[in-house]
Amino acid sequence: MESTAKEEQVVINYWSPDYGNLPVEIIEHIFGYLHHSDRQAAGATCSNWRDALFIGEFKRSNQVHFAKVCLSDRLPPAKYLLKCQRLYRNYYLDEVTFGQIQELTAFIGQSAVEITFDNVEIGDKQFYAFMRLLTNLESLTITRCSSLFMSGAFLDGVDDLGNSIASIRRLSLQQNQYLSDAIFLRLTSLIKSLESLNMSGCHIAYHNAIQRRFYPNENTHANESILTFKFITKIILNHRKHFRELDLSHTMISGPALESLGSRENIEGVKLHRLKLTSCRQLNTASMMAFIQTQPSLVVLDLADTLCMNNDCLAAVVENIPKLTSLNIAGCTALNNEGAALLWNLKCLKYLNISRCDGITTEGLKQGIARALNTHLRCLQMSHLKICEEGIKCIAFNCPELRVLNVGHCVNGVTDASVQYIVQHLTWLRDLSLENCFWVSDAALTGINLAKLDLKASHTRSLDNFNPLITNSLHERDTLNTSLQSMKISLRSKAEEDIVRDANRKRALFAAYELNSVNNVDGFCIQQLKGLCSLNIKGCNKITDVTLIYGLKCNELKRLFLSSCQQITSVGMESLVVNCPAIEELDLSECYNINDKTIQLITAKLSRLRALHISGCSQLTDHSLDAILVNCKSLNTLSVHRCRRIYADIEDRLSELSTLRNLNMDNANSMENPELFRLKRRLDY
Repeated sequence: MESTAKEEQVVINYWSPDYGNLPVEIIEHIFGYLHHSDRQAAGATCSNWRDALFIGEFKRSNQVHFAKVCLSDRLPPAKYLLKCQRLYRNYYLDEVTFGQIQELTAFIGQSAVEITFDNVEIGDKQFYAFMRLLTNLESLTITRCSSLFMSGAFLDGVDDLGNSIASIRRLSLQQNQYLSDAIFLRLTSLIKSLESLNMSGCHIAYHNAIQRRFYPNENTHANESILTFKFITKIILNHRKHFRELDLSHTMISGPALESLGSRENIEGVKLHRLKLTSCRQLNTASMMAFIQTQPSLVVLDLADTLCMNNDCLAAVVENIPKLTSLNIAGCTALNNEGAALLWNLKCLKYLNISRCDGITTEGLKQGIARALNTHLRCLQMSHLKICEEGIKCIAFNCPELRVLNVGHCVNGVTDASVQYIVQHLTWLRDLSLENCFWVSDAALTGINLAKLDLKASHTRSLDNFNPLITNSLHERDTLNTSLQSMKISLRSKAEEDIVRDANRKRALFAAYELNSVNNVDGFCIQQLKGLCSLNIKGCNKITDVTLIYGLKCNELKRLFLSSCQQITSVGMESLVVNCPAIEELDLSECYNINDKTIQLITAKLSRLRALHISGCSQLTDHSLDAILVNCKSLNTLSVHRCRRIYADIEDRLSELSTLRNLNMDNANSMENPELFRLKRRLDY
């Protein structure tokens, strides 16, 4: 009996939950709280969790992304995809070349609902062969594929693509040259119900004089030489019952052209839900206001870097579009505090970008979005604003539901005190940018104010070790300090004084932490932001290892930008890789104290690292490349500009890294063209 009891006790002591056999419903519920990359990592733990990735909404969010490779039925990665039993809905082809892909196109055609061709060298016949098999396609994106349209005969005489193109609801032809009215008409005439059109960055003729030149007698036959807004308008109005989204960013659209899309006498216009006109500087205020009055259903409006957006135009937006949830007016310099105050009336606004609006100051924020408690705003981009510390505090206090906050380059407003206010009140924050806010120090992110440190008397003797001046008694020390203050003579430059002051501050903070001599600290540490995924502190050169060791303990942190934080060393990185194991993108550019040991540590410990920026790290040698090659199994992007002690042939060495797609280095065109990688890997074309 005693032995049986002991065995039961042993079983109880060694029992652990079997998470691998949890019901699928529970796993799905858990996945609902995770980011995509976290779900992928969790799915690698066991087969049950892997299967849960391909159920319901998670299956729809998965994307197969081919970047800078040769696609061939005989070669990886296409060869491996053909062996897969699961089918995918979304495919992205980024700068790929094609070999024999009959089997691959058949595989993709079984289930593809969305497909993107981005800067792909593909001919007419190959594109037609691809499209014939995509019978379920709902979204087609063709970006920077000018060679496809260069001949002018795209879809000319092709009659067997009707079934494939008819079901398309979202069409994007952004950044393509050689488009013409004839090509656009042939493509869209096959579509039954067009809901979304993206023509951003395309060469479109809007002026009536140009249209009269190519259509002198109001000829309705589509021209083969030019793309005019006349035909685009005709197509959009033909689909007006279903058409909801339009993107004409970075084009020369004029006010009258935009008004032609709205309702006029005896002509019903479109009722858009999303409109993007970034950098359309030909628009005028009167036409924009007139068009806005016809679009009460808009929920997304992007007018960044336009000249038409001023206080009157913003007043029209607030008055006529009450359901607006996303507004981008970055770079609209005609706006001032009077217009900013109107933003308070947008009660459904969740996303707002007012970056680079020079006329908006603290008063505009206090009278606008932060006038009182604002629980609907989720994302606020407000970089390069001339605001003070009070404005940042007001935002933090009155917008407690913010998930994204960008206050980069707000030099006067972002201080240790205002960052402490952010950490205290914005507990749901996921993305925080403090770029080039050079007043920010360790105190902002750790909550420790060096001026208020209450040091225990028992540790006074130990802290004396950090004083370079040796004195035998308290009286001598006081006398010496008094004499030094009275002289006020220093041979150091201001820059040298700053360096010494930062070093002393760093040593004092280390001493306080290591000796546990900080009592009753009323500050707030950034580790309280449990869900923080992205932190940008580029150019905050007062940040030291103290922040990395005692502040950054964020399990969900995925993107960390430390560029030009020149006091960062391997001591801080040693703690960072342990406390933030989920980092996928790390920027250490211009961090001069980073050495080979640091890179060895980073690459060995951060198993999910996909992007590493180490440009300007002058201590790095060829050993860093060795560490990257050995340890980085998922690295996609690497920046190594100005690493002058790396003497190896970087392209040659890194060609062995099969996952690498973007290499930024000196004396190269950023390796955007993958030809060199293909040559190094000896791909079979």
